[in-house]
Amino acid sequence: MAEAKAPGKVLWMGGYSVLERPNIGYVTTIDAYVHANVDLVKDSDELCINVPDFSMEVRGTLNRETGRLTAERPKVLNLLMTTVEVALAYVAYKGVRLEGMHIETKNDDSFKYRLSDKNGSVSKSAMGSSSALTVSLTSAILASYNLDIWEDDAMHKLAQLSHNLATGKVGSGFDIAAAAYGSIIYSRYPASILSGFSQDFTSADVAALIKREWGYSIKKAKLPSIFKTTMANFVNNAAITTSLVGVVNEFKKRSPDTYQEIINEINKYAERASACMAKINGPDDSTNIDAFVENFEKSRMATKMLGELSGADIETEDQTKLIEESKKNGALVARLPGAGGKDSIVALSLDDKSAAQIRNFWSRNDKLEVIGVSMQNDGVTCINNNINRKGLKKAA
Repeated sequence: MAEAKAPGKVLWMGGYSVLERPNIGYVTTIDAYVHANVDLVKDSDELCINVPDFSMEVRGTLNRETGRLTAERPKVLNLLMTTVEVALAYVAYKGVRLEGMHIETKNDDSFKYRLSDKNGSVSKSAMGSSSALTVSLTSAILASYNLDIWEDDAMHKLAQLSHNLATGKVGSGFDIAAAAYGSIIYSRYPASILSGFSQDFTSADVAALIKREWGYSIKKAKLPSIFKTTMANFVNNAAITTSLVGVVNEFKKRSPDTYQEIINEINKYAERASACMAKINGPDDSTNIDAFVENFEKSRMATKMLGELSGADIETEDQTKLIEESKKNGALVARLPGAGGKDSIVALSLDDKSAAQIRNFWSRNDKLEVIGVSMQNDGVTCINNNINRKGLKKAA
């Protein structure tokens, strides 16, 4: 058996600007995970996928030459099954005979997957559970065949490919990279790397893609230990990231110069805030803390302006009011992470007392549900020791 777990994430800085190369995204990982277990069934083409979070079990077969699956494919399991096929195509390219598989995935409670009885859709918090699933399952499959997941950065690239094929999204990939490597400063690969990749891929196609240089940048970055993190979800609300990005992309087409000017502002202050954060050497380092706050806020306000000019609800006035009130109730800084909208809100405080204050403040708001997660800095881990640690050398 091979077991792997990959964490969720919070994108603190670089929302929208990270979509444009070579801009950065500053993303930290949380202590909530998606777990994947893979058991090989020797000399068999048997396939069994168990997903207790959805109360689902799928049985079928796999092609032992190509890794393609023959089984019922519920919409909510499309990402999982695509991830299996992509990983097995890579294993097949390595010249390894494929075996039957028993797969089980499970989310920590903080991710809160819920399957709607009405339309089969999924409700979840906006912490990167889909990217964590893709990375953990890819890692567990490669580990079950004793392959080095860091060779050619294979696991990370395979996960990026799987997520793209299953969702049709050509995002920046920061969430997959964070699930793989942990807390990082990330700059994306060119969209053209994946945009034309065929759904009818072969093992050779996958191998050629993995051996390519993608041109992304991944640098390890740790959230300073002085910062205490608090996170909450908006109750009965969910921002549709693709819709928000779509509105912004329409604005980009209408007003390319204004769009680029704002994107440059978001990135400029995100880079400055990240640099200040890296220099903070303690709770009394007021110079770097103040500089961090100033640049963090400027990056956030530029992101808010992008929403106002494009018509995307990235940070509405009621949300701005909530953020400002949060800063009066224990938060050093607060924002709607990632693409914004009414998914979640995060805050940094300078001590436990302030963190408790912001938790209490949010707990009194019936529109918010405080989530019991903390920041940590690690990416995917596996009980197979050859998977751990090596990746850190890649993300220098």
